[in-house]
Amino acid sequence: MALLICSVTLPAIASAQVLTADEAVRLALDNAPNRVFIDAPSQMAEGAVISAETWRNPVLSFEREGERGFGGDRVETTVSLERAFDFSGRRSLHADGARADLVAARAQGSVTQADLRADTLGAFYGVLAAQAELEAAERLREQFVSLEAATLQRVEAGDASRFELERVRQETLVLPGLVSEARLNMQGARDELFIATGSEQALSARIEGDLLPGTEGLATVSGANTPARLAVLEAGVEAAAARESAASRLAPDVNLGLGVRHSEGMGGETGVVVSASLPLPLFDRNQGERLARAADARLAEARLRREQRRIEAEAGALRRRAAVLHQTATDYEAEALVSAREMQRIALVSYQSGEISVLEAIDALRAAFDAETRAISLKFRARQAEIALHALLAETE
Repeated sequence: MALLICSVTLPAIASAQVLTADEAVRLALDNAPNRVFIDAPSQMAEGAVISAETWRNPVLSFEREGERGFGGDRVETTVSLERAFDFSGRRSLHADGARADLVAARAQGSVTQADLRADTLGAFYGVLAAQAELEAAERLREQFVSLEAATLQRVEAGDASRFELERVRQETLVLPGLVSEARLNMQGARDELFIATGSEQALSARIEGDLLPGTEGLATVSGANTPARLAVLEAGVEAAAARESAASRLAPDVNLGLGVRHSEGMGGETGVVVSASLPLPLFDRNQGERLARAADARLAEARLRREQRRIEAEAGALRRRAAVLHQTATDYEAEALVSAREMQRIALVSYQSGEISVLEAIDALRAAFDAETRAISLKFRARQAEIALHALLAETE
């Protein structure tokens, strides 16, 4: 329902509480469904470890044998307990594999948390970017309204033609649609933030933050420790190696039993029963399992090596992209955007004084608007690169 309301009408944000990037991330990570995605795999792996470490249950056997049914002179009753024993060490190796799976699941929880954080930050700064573009569109509309009023005055004074007035009106009539589209974009960005955080604050709170990341944000991502994405695969290699070793153990499990046999009737006796049984590996010597587990181990190792190369290359590319975009956005805002805004101011004053034509004034206003939207795009793309780098190199919590 909250999502539908946001799609229909823009909340009164000016008087709402403030939402920062850190608070948005906190809301996302405290969200109950999101916590399930983070914690459930580890809890499942913990259950698997408990199962692997728990001894097998003994089997209680009861046998009763009699002559001519149970109405004869001799009836024997046997009660025994049997349990399978692993003398090959497979149980210990399977437990090692389960514990490695638990390490992998915990690392995967850190990866999921990093991805949720990245999604939330991307949505948060998406709102900031959409908000800035909406403000730029509204300023452009106000400037063209002022330009139209100035042109009308000049027409009435005989200093401008009706063509110039109609030309300005053509631009002015386009701007309500531009503003409406920018407002819809911001509402859509808020919807994305609501999806990420699960909190209605995303729909009503005033979003505050700096769209352009600082250079210190890149410096904090050292990449010196093992990223959680690699930790998942490293633990997978350990689990696969343990299961390969378990499959190579050929000694079968031995079933040992101990019980009591009681004979009823003439000369009834009670004695102890000891039993032992084991399967004979005549046909199935675990060939298929050994082959499959060996392939699993090789595949896990190959995945790890490939992911190491991918992360190294992608991290380098993201570092370069973030640094270049940051520098480009800073330089562009300091030079091109400042120049465009000054040209815009001069154009409005110069047109009112009759020094330039209306087409030159329109061109100046449009150029300033294009420069502002480009500056917003550069900042947002730099922020996205930084967010992606943090998510890629996130370490295990």
